[in-house]
Amino acid sequence: MEKDFNPFVSTGYRGPDYFCNRKNEAKQLTGFMLNGINVTLFAIRRLGKTGLIQHVFEPYKNSNKLACIYVDIFATKNLSDFTNQLATAVYNRFPPQKTIGKKIMERFQLFRPVITFDELTGAPSLSLTIETKAQKENTIGQIFNFLDQQNVKVVFAIDEFQQILEYPETNTEALLRTCIQRLKNISFIFCGSNQRMMHEIFNSSKRPFFASCTNLNLGFIKREDYKKFIEQHFARNKRKIDEESLDFICDWTKLHTFYTQYFCFTLFAQNKKQYTLHDVHETALSILELNEHTFFQYRNLLTEAQWNLLCAIAKEEQLFQPQSKKFISNNHLGTPALVKRGMEALLKKEIIFFDSSVEKSYYEVYDKYLMRWIQHQR
Repeated sequence: MEKDFNPFVSTGYRGPDYFCNRKNEAKQLTGFMLNGINVTLFAIRRLGKTGLIQHVFEPYKNSNKLACIYVDIFATKNLSDFTNQLATAVYNRFPPQKTIGKKIMERFQLFRPVITFDELTGAPSLSLTIETKAQKENTIGQIFNFLDQQNVKVVFAIDEFQQILEYPETNTEALLRTCIQRLKNISFIFCGSNQRMMHEIFNSSKRPFFASCTNLNLGFIKREDYKKFIEQHFARNKRKIDEESLDFICDWTKLHTFYTQYFCFTLFAQNKKQYTLHDVHETALSILELNEHTFFQYRNLLTEAQWNLLCAIAKEEQLFQPQSKKFISNNHLGTPALVKRGMEALLKKEIIFFDSSVEKSYYEVYDKYLMRWIQHQR
């Protein structure tokens, strides 16, 4: 383990030593991957699905028999963008210096590729010249088919897959499904953070991807596992943190991976030998103060009715019946119809989320720090 740096990771993946638990999910996902089973992986935002994928891919990053390729399509707007992201990911996994890489670049030459480099990271990006509708529809299939013919198994993890529903090309689902079902040596992990849209793609009998994948839902890490993880990292760096402080961190962040990791990152950065509940409380207040300008932006983006509804949800923490008389009257929210419209608006803006993966479904504020700030203000 590296020394003299913060062991709590809120973005990216730093290695197995800094990855909290997920042993069962990692074992399941690895088993599916090695057996060529297509998987749908759902998790709400910032719960750690990307980290899990990178964790599972890590042992195979230099493998000659299994190529793991990660593609994030969140920023894509259409099928051409998708194709370029796919081509870039393939190019980076199979650089031209290697045999397969040379063959791939020869194939890409048909589309007059332009290679650019990110000014900050130096990472290469590939842009293909795709001019006609036929090229748009055929290029992805050609990339997949070419890789399928090579002497290597390939696993693609396509993150934020629900983005394809936003494309102007309405046949994207059917196009991809047609390409994928013919492949023998390539499997897929389709990841998404919008539960409603992912359910629409994979669980509706009217859609092309219906019943085509094994579903894997990523839940919250268990409280005791997270407490042990936090305590161990403090101890390995010769620092102490008491049980009461650990309980506060888990309660305050609701065990939501990003918010828990970021809280511990901020606390650890204070560089003390011993941490008390007072230190933890001060860290919580500093996080709220640091993000206050963002919270005001949330408020300014919403109507007064939507903001009042959001505050009521934050107060509840988990809201099970948004249109109940008690909830509406206690929070002076007007009529059930007004609340219904407000809930729809907050869900569309992804300021709240609806968790239907548990026995008793509920609504909750996405940003846990925003939730705590609202509670702190009232």
